[in-house]
Amino acid sequence: PRQSFVMVKGAALLLPAEEPLEAEPPPAVPPGQVPGQQEQHLQLMMQLLRPQDAVRLAVRLESSRPRRVRYLLVVRPEEAGAEGQTALLGVDFAHEGATHCTLGMVLPLWSDTQVFLDGDG
Repeated sequence: PRQSFVMVKGAALLLPAEEPLEAEPPPAVPPGQVPGQQEQHLQLMMQLLRPQDAVRLAVRLESSRPRRVRYLLVVRPEEAGAEGQTALLGVDFAHEGATHCTLGMVLPLWSDTQVFLDGDG
């Protein structure tokens, strides 16, 4: 899986391999979050994926439980012709410093799928 991301205010966007990452000042760290924690979360989430899968987008969600950390991932295989195999994954961490995560939701996206997220996702 790819490992180049841009992170802005809780969202991570995958960078294409051919685009170099420009040197920018790091974004402000949200209160209660350890610097580098989001990168560690991304690495742990990528371990849940199959070798041929790649994260296209990762967004940190608000959680109704104070300590729980939740992410929504858009995942698709990197192989040619896999555009129709996109899925949404819901990933949970028990707390900010957790060293493992669990899959809370898997939703395949078909060409005619409409997804509406409300509340806690």
